[in-house]
Amino acid sequence: MRHIREYDGLRGIMAIWVFLGHFTSSIFLSIPHIPANLSNRQAVDVFIILSGFAIAVLIDRSHEPYGIYIARRALRIFPVYWVYLSASVAITLLLPFVWQDAPAGAMKEARSHILASSISYFWPNIATHIPALHSLIPDRIIPQGEYAFLGQAWSISLEWQFYLIAPFVIPALLAARRSWSMALGLLAVFLVLAFIGRAMPMGFVGRYAIFFAIGIATHHLLNWQKTRSIQISTIATIAIFVIGALVLLRVPSVLPISIWVAVSACVLAHINAYKSRLSQLLTSRVALWIGERSYSVYLAHMIPLTIGMNALEKAGIEEPITHAVSLLIITVLGTAALAYLSFRWIEQPFQRLGKQLSTRAQQAPA
Repeated sequence: MRHIREYDGLRGIMAIWVFLGHFTSSIFLSIPHIPANLSNRQAVDVFIILSGFAIAVLIDRSHEPYGIYIARRALRIFPVYWVYLSASVAITLLLPFVWQDAPAGAMKEARSHILASSISYFWPNIATHIPALHSLIPDRIIPQGEYAFLGQAWSISLEWQFYLIAPFVIPALLAARRSWSMALGLLAVFLVLAFIGRAMPMGFVGRYAIFFAIGIATHHLLNWQKTRSIQISTIATIAIFVIGALVLLRVPSVLPISIWVAVSACVLAHINAYKSRLSQLLTSRVALWIGERSYSVYLAHMIPLTIGMNALEKAGIEEPITHAVSLLIITVLGTAALAYLSFRWIEQPFQRLGKQLSTRAQQAPA
């Protein structure tokens, strides 16, 4: 199957959604009836479905030993994550009152509490963040621990949990199609995880089993379809029916799942020689450029935003429009610069190293 560029562009747009949600919740302006953070956690739900899809593709194609697989995943996420974690810890220590002193902003109080807790439980937070296991620690043990220092990294911990178990879960899901006992066993595991998840932090992998499963199922659907031809009208009808059912049934995660269904329908249409307007948008140069650097954008943006907030506080800029425009310029330019540098000098070299490890492992028997 060809590389699916629509999903790359989708990743970029979701990174911008997260970025904008954090920005709009930090300014003094608000729009009636629209959440201050633009409900950007739903963009993270789409990221999670994307991860399920990407790992299903990787496992299906590479057939790597577990050690090589997990080493490649670690090289993919940890180097750049540790860089931004270190920078965020430094900012937390250098600017401990930046959110407390902010004149306004919807997230002022929540971020002040997180900042105070990050400092109060400094070493426990450091110990759990370095291995990206902070989203496994209940709030009663380390309050606000999964959001400490680098708040958006709660989902990095979630992704890492999934990477650790995916090579066992995905074959089990495939086996469950042919074995009732395996299917019942997996159902029991999912129910246990859902029950445990009620007492676990937001980033516990058991809370997101359905999103990972959707991504995995999409890969196998596209694999099944690649030897068949489907009418564009059939694809559109099925997509509309599924999204309509999600809305009518009031599924809690209707928006991220509907986004995924719509984009996947465009992917199917493109495979069948029809490139929709949505496909054109997702495969535009801007969307693909951001998508390629989306991981760095996702991790980096709170650093220039926090520094910008502090600079505007010190400059006494409180007029809402001036503050918003100034903060947006600082954050966009800072994020673009950081994402460019970390993608080029950290992400790409370690990705190449991971591929070299895989190539050597495949060549070793010969």
